This record gives sequence, structure tokens and C-alpha cells, in this order.
Amino acid sequence: SGRPTYSSQIACCRGAYAGQTSGTCLSQLPSAPTMSPTEAGGLDVYYPDYATTFGEAGCINTRPLPSGRPTYSSQIACCRGAYAGQTSGTCLSQLPSAPTMSPTEAGGLDVYYPDYATTFGEAGCINTRPLPSGRP
Repeated sequence: SGRPTYSSQIACCRGAYAGQTSGTCLSQLPSAPTMSPTEAGGLDVYYPDYATTFGEAGCINTRPLPSGRPTYSSQIACCRGAYAGQTSGTCLSQLPSAPTMSPTEAGGLDVYYPDYATTFGEAGCINTRPLPSGRP
């Protein structure tokens, strides 16, 4: 297509907007870097929600981590490990991109590219379909 593509939004920001003094591209990241990171939000691991019945439970990353609970590096790994026999599919249905019986091409691309339609100081990296060819 002639337009550079990147495997992630942060890689695109670093590659296409490294000199951007406004920081707009980096500020658009889902977990934008800050000057003072905090421990707010969910844990970096997932664990089974034993407080909910098996058929209706899923995996969570809510603080604090209960003592003795198994942990998994991702939500899907937790569902596969802790709820493999769950016939309701509740755990898998709670994934951000839950698997379906008929996958579609909906949503963003698997790669990010520079948003050349926006001025450099205000631009960021996007994964909007369709991937444009060349620079505008």
C-alpha cells in the first residue's frame, strides 16, 4: 500500500511520531504513559471469580488478589484454565473480543498506521478500516 504499518499503536507512535512534542499520539494509547504511574485499575493478571457460580462466572483482575487464587497472564488463559468445562460459555463471552461461531472483519485492523489526514501536532496512530494506500 506504500503506507507504513506497525504491529501496535505504540510502535506506530514511536515510528511515525517520534518527534511529536505535543505527545498527542502517545496520549491516545489505551494505557497512555504518564510521568507518575499508579497502581490504579486492574491487576496485570486474571483469576477465577469463585464468588460466582461456575456456570455464570468468568475471570477477573480486580484488586486485591485473593490469597491462594490461581493466576493467569491473560483473561483467555484464565478461561481456558479455570472454566474449560463451562458449557454456558460465560467466561469466554466476557472477553473484550469474544470468539464467535461466525467471525467477521468488523472492528479495527490488526496493524496501526499514521493518521496523515490530521495535522502532525494533533495526529495519532489509527487502525481504522480500510487501510489507505500511500500518503494523501
